[in-house]
Amino acid sequence: MDCRERVLTALNLEEPDRVPCHAILIDANNVDVILGKPKITDFDTVEQLQRDNPEGWAEELTNLIEGIETSVFSRCTEAAAAIGLDCMQVGILPFYIYEDPNDPRLLMKDIFGRVWEARNNDGNFNPYYLYGTMNSPEKWKETKEKIEGPMTEKYTKMAKKFFRRINKKHKDKIFVAVTNDLAGVFESASQGMGMTYFSRMLHKNPRFIKEVHEVIAEFTAACYNAYMDSGAELFVESGDLAYKTGPMMSPKKFTEVLLPAYKIITDAVHERGKKIVLHTDGQITPLLDFVINCGFDGLHSLEPTAGVDLALVKKKVGDKLCLMGNIDIAHDLTYGTRDEVFDGVKYAIKTAGPGGGYIVSAANMHPTVKVDNLRWMIEATKEFGDYPINLK
Repeated sequence: MDCRERVLTALNLEEPDRVPCHAILIDANNVDVILGKPKITDFDTVEQLQRDNPEGWAEELTNLIEGIETSVFSRCTEAAAAIGLDCMQVGILPFYIYEDPNDPRLLMKDIFGRVWEARNNDGNFNPYYLYGTMNSPEKWKETKEKIEGPMTEKYTKMAKKFFRRINKKHKDKIFVAVTNDLAGVFESASQGMGMTYFSRMLHKNPRFIKEVHEVIAEFTAACYNAYMDSGAELFVESGDLAYKTGPMMSPKKFTEVLLPAYKIITDAVHERGKKIVLHTDGQITPLLDFVINCGFDGLHSLEPTAGVDLALVKKKVGDKLCLMGNIDIAHDLTYGTRDEVFDGVKYAIKTAGPGGGYIVSAANMHPTVKVDNLRWMIEATKEFGDYPINLK
């Protein structure tokens, strides 16, 4: 099987030739380790623009963001293929440069009202969420009008071009999926409003929260359709619905205010015969039925440091959801030895691999994950993951 066939077979809850191996991202500093550092970094570009165009550098940099994002994700995909992953995901980030005269940091804002700092990761942009600004009905009305109008038109056009370029370049070596990481429905709403205002409105006016989720979901579905027009077959919706101790809300509340929005997205993908996975960190076990009812085909992260019991999840929903993840990034992929990484992968495959429907994947990703450890994860998958699985 090739990478695409292997991943899609697992998503169909069947046994491929081998358990596939995936990562949600390879951070840019590690991409540089794998491929070599580019001659000009993101921050080199910023410094040059600020020097050459001190009055208009922010607008000029905003105009370059589409090209920067395409280059960043193309290099990430190339690096993923180079180390032997079967699947990597890519996706546009709806950012623009934001200037605050009282804040010297390099700031970005997104179309959902969030302000980010572009932190320096060895010369590369590393977005870090700071705060939300969509904290009144008036600001939401303004944001909604932009999302439903010019922003949908802008980003659907961008999505087609973005995915077509990356997939054409790499599809023969790796299966390219799409993600809205940093722009998922729940996180865009809650962070865009700020958690204080979001929480207040959740209790005071849950219909308002439901509306915000649904508007963002319609925008997401439009973008996903644009990606599918360019050949995308797999989507990873970024959620982060839980803390390490449990869900951020009760399953009942999530069903009330978020499930209708997620159905907009999953229905859009399924209408065209494609697959969609939910990514969420944290202790997600109480939300397993919610994930199924939303229509997702798979669930990613299964964070071991949040106490997610992979055997229990496999038993409860392994016949309904493709499971992805459970490889520890807090220790094993950051500080772990080769034996520790191999042991973690072997356990995951032994537990969730039989019968199909499992994809090895790091539970998340961050810049301190080591390239060698990622390579060990892939090596271990290839050593232990051939079907039929018979591990002791």
